[in-house]
Amino acid sequence: MTYKYETHLHTCQGSACGVTDGADYIEPFFKAGYSGIFVTDHFFGGNTAAPREGNWQDRIDVYCSGYEAALKKAREFNEKNGLLGTDREFKVFFGIEQTFDGDDYLVYGLDKNWLYDHPEIETIRHTELFEAVNREGGLMIQAHPFRLRYYIQAIHVHPRDVHGVEIYNGGNKPTENELAELYARQYDFPVTSGSDIHNASFIIPEPGKMPLGGMEFDTPLKDIFDYANRIKNKEGRIIR
Repeated sequence: MTYKYETHLHTCQGSACGVTDGADYIEPFFKAGYSGIFVTDHFFGGNTAAPREGNWQDRIDVYCSGYEAALKKAREFNEKNGLLGTDREFKVFFGIEQTFDGDDYLVYGLDKNWLYDHPEIETIRHTELFEAVNREGGLMIQAHPFRLRYYIQAIHVHPRDVHGVEIYNGGNKPTENELAELYARQYDFPVTSGSDIHNASFIIPEPGKMPLGGMEFDTPLKDIFDYANRIKNKEGRIIR
């Protein structure tokens, strides 16, 4: 048995471009053979659904609400189906997608309480964020580094400020994924894959719809730091 995890997912609560409630991803992904998801909603540098002004903790509460809805639903689903404490338990992990000048980074290992205590995260740049993630033992991955769209003015890479590269993204053109893989190989980076899913209807493959991505492992993930360490050690297999 293997264990598949979606590493790049957006909810309508945390991402302005999100379509699906966090709770509504659980059963479809389980039925598709996945063992868990990472909710990585757009943070304040990007297309967030959270307020850009007001009390900091209130803003963080809104930002984290999609993840919390997914986590609550997963607990209910696991209890109902007798999966709690088993290898088949469906897990939900928290992540962040932060944007700098159009380039996006997936951050794993900074939780809600960390965000409460560090409002400076809204304005710090690549290096400071990377250093903060390192201090917490987390993981920082550049997402779809060679994507170019009307809302992205230029391609930027920061090889000193990442642990690895997302070389497969379900929303990318094939050439963009190929360029990301070449970049990762050039720097010998750990690599990841993610669907970048915004709509749960894409979980059921249909012509013209975004294919799924993610990472596959031989044993279940224990927590977010287990994932960070496995990726840093170049463990796991790309789903594409």
